[in-house]
Order: sequence, then C-alpha cells, then structure tokens
Amino acid sequence: MPLPGEHKTVQARILAYAQEIGWGYVSRADAEARRGFDPDGATPEDRARLASLYFDDLLHAQTRTRRMKVRNNGQ
Repeated sequence: MPLPGEHKTVQARILAYAQEIGWGYVSRADAEARRGFDPDGATPEDRARLASLYFDDLLHAQTRTRRMKVRNNGQ
C-alpha cells in the first residue's frame, strides 16, 4: 500500500478548510494571469521574473476597504 503524499495529507485539507471559511480556489492559469506572468517566457523562472507576488487588484481593493473602515470608525 503506497504512503499518502503531501497532497492528500496536507494540501487537500488546507484547500477544503479555506473553502469552508469562504476563500475561493484560483487555478494556476488564473493566478499567473492576475500576477502578471509573462506568457512568452521560456522557463517558469522567466515567466515569473517580473510578476507581482500578490494579486494586485485584490490587494488594492482590500486595502481601500480596510482604510475606509478605519477612517469611518475614527470619526
């Protein structure tokens, strides 16, 4: 009987938990597009070289939302 791999013991459980608390799954292709990967790069390193570490659109939106909440609570 083969031993369970990392996906079954760790990743699958984390993904299930994340979905339970309202997070959505983003496919690799969507994540790479949102982070600005270069589709013409020859290697994964080349494609990711100038990419953002984050989903900039989501980070910006969440930062604005949080900033507005702080401003509204402080007045």
